[in-house]
Amino acid sequence: MKKRLFTIPSVLVLLVASVMPAIAQERPKENPYVDRLIFWGYPESYLENQAKMGFLQINEVLQANKPSLRENMNRDMALLGLDMLLHDRKNDNSEAFHQFINSRMNAMLQDMDKPVKKGMKIYKSYNDGFIVKTKKATIAIDLVPGGPKNNPFITDSIIYAIADRCDAMFITHAHGDHANLDIAKAFAAKGKLVIVPKGLWTGVDPQIQQLLDADTVVSVPFDKLGMNLQILPGHQDDMYNNIYVMNFKGAGTVAHTGDQYNGDDLEWIDSIHKNYKIDVLLLNCWINSINRTIKGFGPKLVITGHENELEHSIDHRESYWMTRMKWKNFGISTPNILMTWGEWYNF
Repeated sequence: MKKRLFTIPSVLVLLVASVMPAIAQERPKENPYVDRLIFWGYPESYLENQAKMGFLQINEVLQANKPSLRENMNRDMALLGLDMLLHDRKNDNSEAFHQFINSRMNAMLQDMDKPVKKGMKIYKSYNDGFIVKTKKATIAIDLVPGGPKNNPFITDSIIYAIADRCDAMFITHAHGDHANLDIAKAFAAKGKLVIVPKGLWTGVDPQIQQLLDADTVVSVPFDKLGMNLQILPGHQDDMYNNIYVMNFKGAGTVAHTGDQYNGDDLEWIDSIHKNYKIDVLLLNCWINSINRTIKGFGPKLVITGHENELEHSIDHRESYWMTRMKWKNFGISTPNILMTWGEWYNF
């Protein structure tokens, strides 16, 4: 009797062990129950569908709660949810993410066709890319599609349609998350001026012009566009990083810092407000000495960029909540408009 009690469990274990591989092999790789919202045994399918639902809901909330100087808990919660989704690398090249960013950029593209009658309209593209549109001019700064070349975040049809609606493009520095040669060539092919820092794309096209003297302020008039450009000699560490001050005559003055990150430059940045009346500062959110830099420019409004750069590591994907906390914890008094991709603000 003891022998039979001992062997029966052993036989059962052997039978289960022999059957399990067959069951595993017959199990579909894709979840066949997804339409019934059953995810048992398919954790990856669950996470994919959760991200899809998250991006859709966030997009709806952001559409209903536009960028504003007023506090908006619904909007803040949507941005916090976006931070969480964008800090999960599984979503970096997911269909849900691509649909999210392209739907937002397409909405931006459609709005760009509307005339600006007064002041400026400032659009936020991917990463630190911005477009400033006035009655006479539409200027792109650091316009890039993001992501790998064979599978960009923003589709070619949208990114080139955006470029087609711009009059000129300014590039702050040579890093790929700010400078895209294909887009620069698209501008140049249509006779549109592209201004780049010293040493970038030398001899590519006469319409792509470098800052030849990187140690002094350079002035470039754009009379037909009703603006004047001042290029300040900034740096990201030792790399040339043009800081652009764009005076749209009668509409306002905008400065874009690129990836400015150099302690020595702070000595002359301290005095920028004495020489320029800055209305809007487009500031990389992780700039060093953020308080001192903002005081140096002395703007009426700050719009931050570079949050959730997906080509950065998780710890260097600065989130929207981090920007919020900087304003709170560092006691920054200058108003900040926090925008995500495909949004705009009227100044």
